[in-house]
Amino acid sequence: MGRAGRPSKPGRRTRRGKRISTPAFDRGAAHVQRLRDRFARFQDGKAGQQVFDPIGRAWAVGLLENARTDPAVLRDAGRDYAALYWGYYPSVGGVSNYQAEDRRGAVWSGGEDPAGERFQRLEARLKDAGRASREAAQSLCLDFYWFPDDNPAWLDRLINARLAAAGAAAAGTPGSEADAARLRAAVEGLLALAEGGKGAR
Repeated sequence: MGRAGRPSKPGRRTRRGKRISTPAFDRGAAHVQRLRDRFARFQDGKAGQQVFDPIGRAWAVGLLENARTDPAVLRDAGRDYAALYWGYYPSVGGVSNYQAEDRRGAVWSGGEDPAGERFQRLEARLKDAGRASREAAQSLCLDFYWFPDDNPAWLDRLINARLAAAGAAAAGTPGSEADAARLRAAVEGLLALAEGGKGAR
C-alpha cells in the first residue's frame, strides 16, 4: 500500500478546488487595541470605534451626559467644529513658510465650507456661550486634534475617575472639582455648537 499524500489545508475553495486565501482582519496597532479594550465596557460595548480622540473618549465614559441633548450629538458637533476650525485656520502661525503669505482667515479651496461662513456662525455661537465655555470646548476639541492619542490633563483625570469607578485599568489621579467645572463649561460650549449647528449647513 502506498504512502498517504499531503493532508489538505483547511479553508474555502473555488469550484475547481483551488484554495481561497482570506486576509487576516487588521485590528490596528497594539496601542489602538489596548485603547479599545480599555473602554470596551462603556456604551454597551460600542465605545471602541469612538475612542480615537479626546472628545470620543469623554463621550465613551459618559462625561458628555446632559439634560438637553444626546451626548453623541455633542461629540459629533465638537468634531465638526474642530474640522471646520482647522479648515478655516489652515496655518497655525498664520504665515505659511512656502508661500510667505498671510493665510489667517483664508480657507483651503473646496471642502464643505469653502467660504468659512458655517465656521464663523459656529464660532459666534461658541463665543456667545462665554469665555470659559469657549476655552474649555476648544481645549477638548482642538488642543489635541493633531495628536489624538493624548488628552488634556484635566480630561485625563476625569476619565481616570470614571475608569476606576467601572473597574477598568486607570492610571493617575482622579479629577478634582476644578476639572469637573471645566468639563461643565466644555459641555455648555458643545451645547452652543450643537444647537447652533442645526440648519447651519
